Amino acid sequence: MTTTTAGGAVDVVYDAGADDGTDEGAAMPEDHVLWTDCEVDGLECGVVTVPLDYRDPAAGVLDLAIAVHRAPDPDRRIGYLVVNPGGPGGSGVEMVTWALDGPGVVFTAPVLERFDIVGFDPRGVGRSEPSFVCGEPGAQRALLSQVELPFDTADEFAAGEAAALLCAESMGAAAGLLHSEYVARDIDEIRRALGAEQVSYFGASYGATLGVWYATLFPASVRAMVVDGADNPVDDTSTVEARVANVIDEIRQFEVLLGEALDACDRPECPIYNDGDPRGYFKENVGALYAVAEATGGNPLAGALSIITTLYSQQSWPYLWIGYALLVEDGDPSLLAELALFQLGDSSGGTTFVEHVNCLDSWMLDPQLDRHVRLSDERAMEEAVHRELPLLAHLELAAPGTCPFYDLLDRSSFGGTLDGSDVPIVVIGNPRDPATPFSESQELVEETLSNGYLVRAEHHAHVVYPSNECANEIIHRALIDLVLPEERTTIC
Repeated sequence: MTTTTAGGAVDVVYDAGADDGTDEGAAMPEDHVLWTDCEVDGLECGVVTVPLDYRDPAAGVLDLAIAVHRAPDPDRRIGYLVVNPGGPGGSGVEMVTWALDGPGVVFTAPVLERFDIVGFDPRGVGRSEPSFVCGEPGAQRALLSQVELPFDTADEFAAGEAAALLCAESMGAAAGLLHSEYVARDIDEIRRALGAEQVSYFGASYGATLGVWYATLFPASVRAMVVDGADNPVDDTSTVEARVANVIDEIRQFEVLLGEALDACDRPECPIYNDGDPRGYFKENVGALYAVAEATGGNPLAGALSIITTLYSQQSWPYLWIGYALLVEDGDPSLLAELALFQLGDSSGGTTFVEHVNCLDSWMLDPQLDRHVRLSDERAMEEAVHRELPLLAHLELAAPGTCPFYDLLDRSSFGGTLDGSDVPIVVIGNPRDPATPFSESQELVEETLSNGYLVRAEHHAHVVYPSNECANEIIHRALIDLVLPEERTTIC
């Protein structure tokens, strides 16, 4: 049964009498965590069982792994802080494990002292079910290698469809149900299992998107929320020009940072100095990046991803210089391949988890964009990259993929307004962020959220917390003291 809350969010009731988090007068749920042994000391680990499909209670269940880092003094403990490190595909269990390294690594001391921090592996990630698989290793790549862009023959369309359906053949119904809405619903199942009336939430990068979904669906379950390095999940998709502009804006900072990283190779000791012309060295040798694809399962995007990964932090620029020189001068792709695998995971040259979830979310939010529109958009985007991003245009950024064919997967649909349901959400935005541009944080606060607060804080890497003291103080006030910024936009 489907109902609509006062905040406009669509809520699926899958169990008669269940507390869906939107009824403040509902009875407190019992603890339903199956506590297990942890691989490391200092944490409490467990499993929470959630519905596979919130539309169908008979469809089965999934087991999700959680880990809890307890506040040291129970008398000062505020409650639970649920965290997500991003991705899609980041492990919240691993994120909480990093809390054992002490203040300043992932969490600040006040957060560690006042909260039981809860991390979870989302459905399809790490220790949680299902295992993300799309066919036997290399099977998707073998099918997609039959396609020469653009898709324009019956055989090429058949290959794209078959590649997409390998996900369903491997994971069953779960293939179409790994999207952000259901992960947000899983968060509320975790809250219920922990016996908490409300939880606080911190999400970084893609974790910000999950926060927006969670606040939208379960506003009464949120005590406080801060997100960092946010993408705006609601874009203007009304025209091809708008859709292309969205993509270009999201990757433009990589163009800027690639130029800066090459220009910073300004001494003869730098391995790609090239008599003072590192940009020329980069452009002349991009063809060598094919070896990175061969070393990582055949995904033609691997070379580009290896370069882009070095741009997430200024501290990683030397890996670009060294890895590229090793490739060109010695024919050794190993360092760049390792960097590419950070993005590719164990996808064996096929669809990555990031691509899979982002694609499902896109189909959920914009089902009117059918496969033919999506394929046409890909051609327009490739042209725009060559026109507006001349450095990135040297990289292989377009390759046959499965996303246009996800109309074949059984997905749920979302009929509400993704606006945070008036939950106060503090959004930390970083003008130097390569992966989630500051403009996305601005759009999220100014155009999407019904009650957002923007904090502008500079940091030469992706996301800000816990590396900016001004932002940290604002985060502490919001999460610990429930004090919001005085203005809708604050500059640190």
